[in-house]
Amino acid sequence: MPEYPEYLAAVVFAVGGVVSALLAPHRFSTAVLFCLAVTSAGLGVAVRSAADHPTVATVLAVGALLLALALGVLLLADGVLLVRRFGPQAALVATGASGCAVLAVLGLDAVFHVVGGEAFGVLVVAVNAVAGYLILLFLVFAGYVFARGRSAPLPDTTHVVVLGAGLDGDRPGPLLTRRLERALAIDAAPAPDTPRVVFVLSGGQGDDEVRSEADAMADYLRGRGVPADRIVREDRSVNTGQNLRFSAALVDGTAPGRRATVVTSGFHVYRTTLLARRVGVPVHVVGAPTSPAYWLAATLREFAAVLWLDRLLLVGLSLLLAVPVATAVFQQ
Repeated sequence: MPEYPEYLAAVVFAVGGVVSALLAPHRFSTAVLFCLAVTSAGLGVAVRSAADHPTVATVLAVGALLLALALGVLLLADGVLLVRRFGPQAALVATGASGCAVLAVLGLDAVFHVVGGEAFGVLVVAVNAVAGYLILLFLVFAGYVFARGRSAPLPDTTHVVVLGAGLDGDRPGPLLTRRLERALAIDAAPAPDTPRVVFVLSGGQGDDEVRSEADAMADYLRGRGVPADRIVREDRSVNTGQNLRFSAALVDGTAPGRRATVVTSGFHVYRTTLLARRVGVPVHVVGAPTSPAYWLAATLREFAAVLWLDRLLLVGLSLLLAVPVATAVFQQ
């Protein structure tokens, strides 16, 4: 094992991932450790297979190339489509820019195969390791988001908390409308003789909004036949953490034996669950459907937001990638 330090790094990361999974299975740092393990092992396999098993190295390289190319093209195309549809919003531009970054890495690889050079090769190994790690981490995160976004509501739900989203004028926008429809579906699911749920509508008034999101949601539900006595408004929150804390206080003050299900967009379920644990609010979160064209851009934004939640820990862990990268470089 000492002869293969990049494999030793992979084993250490994998053991750390197992320990993290046992102690804190829902933290994204667990996925970070496993992705570091895979990246370290991949570097070792790539470096050694290039000399000992060139066919294996070629197959791995082509597979990684096709995966990265598909992701880069998809991100770029999605970003362009969304910017043309909704205008140059920061999150949408970032989606296209991320696709360009992936394609730029592939372009760097192509240039290296033409130009060559030892110093250039060191740069290419380092850039590919970092890019491969981030792509793998994003794909794992996308899997988290997809799985969590399909969660079912709690049985015998007594309260449905709907988290606010942007308004279209004075009415709920498309994202918020889907969340409200998901909440209404939860209310309609139980047997007819089951007590109907109470809707807790959580969302303040943004700087660019003409009214609070809670008020707009209340009007929408009343228009769908929900009586006013089953609508509770929380109109002070300006972020998800406040949504959860303020809504939990309202739910706790209504009745004993309450069981709350929080409704947000499917891509937002995982981060909402993490935030709920962080602020000490034990809730169950379910997702409303999202347009497929918007899902990728929204998931990329959620990825950046989750990394920011534990930025010091995750940056520290990610810097450990320097160990297997340095080992691979010295093997060149």
